[in-house]
Amino acid sequence: MQSNEHNLKKIADFSLVETTEILVKHQKLHEGLYNLTLEFQIAVGAVGPTPELLCPGAMLGVSRIGLSETKKEKANHHTVDAAKVNPAPKKRAKKGKS
Repeated sequence: MQSNEHNLKKIADFSLVETTEILVKHQKLHEGLYNLTLEFQIAVGAVGPTPELLCPGAMLGVSRIGLSETKKEKANHHTVDAAKVNPAPKKRAKKGKS
C-alpha cells in the first residue's frame, strides 16, 4: 500500500480565484470579468501496478492554464472583476513650469 505522506516543502498554494487574480494582474488587465481556464490532455491505455493487473484506464493531465473573458450574465463565484482586483493606475496631473 502506498503512503499518502509526502516530504514536500509547500511554498504556496492558491485557490482558483486567487490564481485568476494573479493572472489578471500579471496580464495588466484593468477591466472586464475573467474566469480561469484549464486545458487538459487525456490518454487512454492499459494501466495498473503490475502487468498481471492491467486494466483499461485513462490518464488526465493539465497542459495549460489561462484566462477567459466572461459576460456579466455568465459570471459565477469564481469570476474575477479586473477593475476591482487590478484597478487602472490614476493619471498624475502634469506640473507646469512656474
